[in-house]
Amino acid sequence: MQYTKISTDKYFDLSRFPKGEISKFWLHIINNGLGEPIRVPILVARGKKDGPILGLNAALHGNELNGINVIQRLFDRLNNSEDIHGTVIGILVANVPGVLLGQRRFNDDFDLNRQAPGSENGIASSLYINRLIERVIKNFDYFLDLHTTGYGKQNCWHIRADLKDKETKNLALLQNPEAVLHSTPDEQTLRGYASSLGIKSLTLELKDPSIFQPDVVNDAIVGIWNVMHYLKMVPTPISCTLEDTWLVERSSWLRSNAGGILTVFPEILTHVEEGEKIAEVRNIFGELNREFFAPNAGLVLAKNVNPIAQSGSAILNLAHQIEKIDCSIT
Repeated sequence: MQYTKISTDKYFDLSRFPKGEISKFWLHIINNGLGEPIRVPILVARGKKDGPILGLNAALHGNELNGINVIQRLFDRLNNSEDIHGTVIGILVANVPGVLLGQRRFNDDFDLNRQAPGSENGIASSLYINRLIERVIKNFDYFLDLHTTGYGKQNCWHIRADLKDKETKNLALLQNPEAVLHSTPDEQTLRGYASSLGIKSLTLELKDPSIFQPDVVNDAIVGIWNVMHYLKMVPTPISCTLEDTWLVERSSWLRSNAGGILTVFPEILTHVEEGEKIAEVRNIFGELNREFFAPNAGLVLAKNVNPIAQSGSAILNLAHQIEKIDCSIT
């Protein structure tokens, strides 16, 4: 395959993109307050033969950057592949204003991932997500939404998916993640609304915000290539880097009811026992204010690493129901 020239339009018509090539495309979605276009960068790799349409989406939250690098590097690999069946569509930056502002939300201060399906007559973020769905997302047969955790937190590499659906579970295990979390999608999220349309959808939680992390980027590329092989889009054999992973049926964030200087002790993917000390809060003079203990045994999926924590701040995300499962698909 080879890259073709860049084009720009308000409409995304898949039939316009040539087979056997990778196209660079700017989708004009809305205008800013000066009447200038806000455009979303998209890569489209169409195989010479028909097959499934796999969609990838990065930076729906403006500080979630690892997914951008995943899509860039995946398409570099596609550029060196001739035998592709179907189409891969990569939305490099979904939330363009958020990325440019260095913030999680859209520029009207609403969360794009709580606006689906949006409205042609809605506020800016609602209109924006509606047009992204109508013009691009609805083309997908399969959808991988690439995220990270939020500001001031650390995350393990995990998948959120509806594990009651056999094919979706297989797609999740093919990613070889550190954990797979059963998550029934909310239709206000992009994954949830896509699922309601019959698009098999996963959320890939690619560790931490605001940086590129080569380790999880590499893992995600291997996982996505596994998915493409599973969907018979590429001939390259599946690479299983893990023999098993943690299956998480339920998890919850524990929060501090005291404000001050927060220290969280457990590391990501470690087990804590019921009653184990997990955090403490001290006042600005360094005096101990409050200690926090695990309400039950579990696995740490994510933690707060921001020491400045007002009352109500997150401490850690603790998985309650966990088991080791075989990574092989069924």
